[in-house]
Amino acid sequence: MTPRHHPGGAGDQQVVGAAGVPARSAGAAPHAARSLPRSRGSSSPEGEAPARRPHPAQQVTEQLAARTREILERPRPEESEEQRAREKAVVHECRYLMRLLSTRRRSEGEMRGRLAEREVPADVAHEAMARIARAGLIDDAAFARDWVQQRRSLRALGDEALRRELEARRVDAELIEAALSEGQSDEEQRCRELVRSRIDHRDRERLREERDGSHRRRLSRRLDALLTRKGYPGDLAVHVIAGELRAAVEDPAA
Repeated sequence: MTPRHHPGGAGDQQVVGAAGVPARSAGAAPHAARSLPRSRGSSSPEGEAPARRPHPAQQVTEQLAARTREILERPRPEESEEQRAREKAVVHECRYLMRLLSTRRRSEGEMRGRLAEREVPADVAHEAMARIARAGLIDDAAFARDWVQQRRSLRALGDEALRRELEARRVDAELIEAALSEGQSDEEQRCRELVRSRIDHRDRERLREERDGSHRRRLSRRLDALLTRKGYPGDLAVHVIAGELRAAVEDPAA
């Protein structure tokens, strides 16, 4: 089935269409497809800002278009009406998955879950996922590594919280453990830095001045609740909190 050409479609019709790349029309000039000659000199004129790098979402979309054109465009010379309807549904779901991938990397289980939420028929969902997989756009190992790195950096999460988040996104247990161990920074050090950041100068003054230990107990409970939410082990939390509260009282420079 030959897809219709929609001007201004930014390549989308070619990415997920059911037919091959459209041939040049009969009336097109032979030289029409030639690229314009490049101007002499590759550097920008003095004083001009360098060309802006494309937005990450645009890069993902362009990459997906380039890598899926041959996979998703398959000539179907004698399709029945039912086959055409199914192909249209598959193309529709491929486009939906592409929109998801244009915002951030997704796990295979996460994308399958989104299709299930949309109540996509099983055969259509399977084919859409197969096409995305053949394009090399599903990589749960890379997804898990990126997730761990970003969440450690931005949210200071402990390994248990990261494990729960990846399990919720249906990543395989072996891939989760590999991501947690790969390039792993010291969990205790991250825990200490988090606790230290939550003890301000007023807390330190009250800890040094109090006699009954009431503020120390309140602050300890607050910090313990924080570390629990962040996914740090209980024994590590107790050890780090005790050490940092002691340092807040004893270290004059704190």
